[in-house]
Amino acid sequence: MKIKSVFKYSLTNMVKSIGAFYGIFISVCILLIILANSSGGTVSSSGVELSSAIFIFIAGLNSFKENFYFMKSNNVSRRDFLYGTILSMIPIAFGMSFIDVIINRIQNIFISSPTNYDMIYGNMRTLGIMTEVNKGIWVQNNSIETLLNTFLFQGVVYAFAFALGFVITILYYKSNKLTKVIISVAPVALIVLLNLIIDIYPGILSGGIKFIQFIFGWNTLNPYAAILTFIISFISLSLIARLLTKKVVLK
Repeated sequence: MKIKSVFKYSLTNMVKSIGAFYGIFISVCILLIILANSSGGTVSSSGVELSSAIFIFIAGLNSFKENFYFMKSNNVSRRDFLYGTILSMIPIAFGMSFIDVIINRIQNIFISSPTNYDMIYGNMRTLGIMTEVNKGIWVQNNSIETLLNTFLFQGVVYAFAFALGFVITILYYKSNKLTKVIISVAPVALIVLLNLIIDIYPGILSGGIKFIQFIFGWNTLNPYAAILTFIISFISLSLIARLLTKKVVLK
């Protein structure tokens, strides 16, 4: 089955990049630990796993054109190429999440390094979060529930980041110069438009904030709401990618 072949190819293609990324990532973590021990002061870091999300987003941006050309030259259909590529990112996203959890727990032995999960849904949801960290008051929760939730939360964020980058690069690939400019300017124009709407209808802002808090479970400290939201977003972006690639041609 060609989907399986694309799946294996995408995984293999990412191994070297992931290895290089973690080589740099671990080196930075070690440097922080050395600085903490040599300075005599308290050194802390937070949310460093965001770098993994940025890495996998960039991977999504670079996973279409060359791979699409290669697959078409091997008579792989657009459908098989898309599904194989999307499916390959699921084990990569959760594999990276697993590695990040391990690295983070080791790093926390030496310096305080709360994850985004700790800061949003964990035991750091208090005022003066970083003050607690810097004073050495905060202690990371290593319960099975926290470890599992951190792993799942990071995994779905990484998968979403890849799908977002993948869709963006397909949009750019299919667009002419004018459309590319429009796509690039659209986020800024949307922000300006939203600001105008909020000025005219102030109630929309509070309603929008409540909606965002609900779908991400911020008020109730419910990480499963965020996990579900990212899963739905990942599936939606995958469907959009499928629609965009149905009639895509080689350029």
